[in-house]
Amino acid sequence: MTNRPVHIDKIGFLDVPTSFSFDGGKLIPIEQYQKACSWVRRHCHQDGFVYPPISQTGRLNVRTSQLARIPHTKRPALLHRLPASHNLILAGIKNPQKARTSLAGFVTHSFGYLYGTRLQFWDWWQEGRVPIKSTINLRINSDSTERFLSKAIVTWKRLDRRSRLVASNLLYFHCKAGAAEWDWERFHLEYTVTDACFAIAKEKDGCHANRHADRIRELCSTYGLVFKPKWVSLFVRLRNELFPEALWDRGHPNSPRKSMSIMAAHHLRRFNHRLIAAIFAGPSDYTKSAWWYIDPDTFTI
Repeated sequence: MTNRPVHIDKIGFLDVPTSFSFDGGKLIPIEQYQKACSWVRRHCHQDGFVYPPISQTGRLNVRTSQLARIPHTKRPALLHRLPASHNLILAGIKNPQKARTSLAGFVTHSFGYLYGTRLQFWDWWQEGRVPIKSTINLRINSDSTERFLSKAIVTWKRLDRRSRLVASNLLYFHCKAGAAEWDWERFHLEYTVTDACFAIAKEKDGCHANRHADRIRELCSTYGLVFKPKWVSLFVRLRNELFPEALWDRGHPNSPRKSMSIMAAHHLRRFNHRLIAAIFAGPSDYTKSAWWYIDPDTFTI
C-alpha cells in the first residue's frame, strides 16, 4: 500500500477469520470477530443460512413510552442486518459514502463472489436469507484471493462509469443467486449475470453478437472458457422461454421439471464464476476448466 489517505469501513459477515492484503487495500478481521462469529452461529439455520427475524408492527405512546404490539402484524422482516466481521481499508478514497457505491462496493461484492456469500456494509441492510456456508463448491486460498482483487481493481478502474456500476451489480446478483430458493429464480439471476458480463466484455474487449447462443460462444472464445454446446443450448432455450414468456422448462415455475433444468442454474453459476474471473483477472487454469461437473473446484489466478 502507498502513503495515500486510507478509508476504513466495516463489512460482514464473512466467515473467514483471515487478513487479506491486495494492491490498494486490505481486509482485516475486526477485534470483535469472535463475538460476531458467536452471534452468527446462534442465528444460523442448519441449512447454512441466516434468515430474516420475525418482525411485528407496534404503536408507541409518546407520553408513556410504552409500545403496544398490533395483532396480526407478525412477518419475516423485509430487511435485516448481520454483524460486521472485517475492516475494509482502501487507499485514495476521498468520499467514503460515495466509495460504497463505487470501489468499496465492488471490492465488498468481490469477496462475496469469491467466498459464495452475500456481504454488506455494517450499517446497510440485507434482504432475504444470507449464506454463511459458501454457495460455491470451491477451494480457495488467501494468495489467490489477493491476486484476484489486485487484478480486478485495475480492470474495474479502466472501465467507464456505467460499466463500473454494471460490474458491481453483476457481482451483487451473482451473490444473491446463491441464496435464491427456487431453480428458476437462481437461473433468472444467473442469466442476468451472464448478460451483464457480455455488456462488460462488449465495452472492454469488443465482444459482439446478437443472438444469445452467439453471445456465450463469443464470451468463451474471447476469454478462453470451454464452450459446451449441449448445456449452452439448454441455457438459451430456458432463457428464451422464461424471460419473455414466463415459462420454466415449458411448464410452471415451482413445479417439478426435468433434471437437466434443475442442474442448469448450478452449471450456469459455475460458468459465470469462471467468466467473471477471466474478465476481471485474466485466463487461468481455473477459468479454462470444465464447469459442468459438481466436484469441488480449485480457484487459481
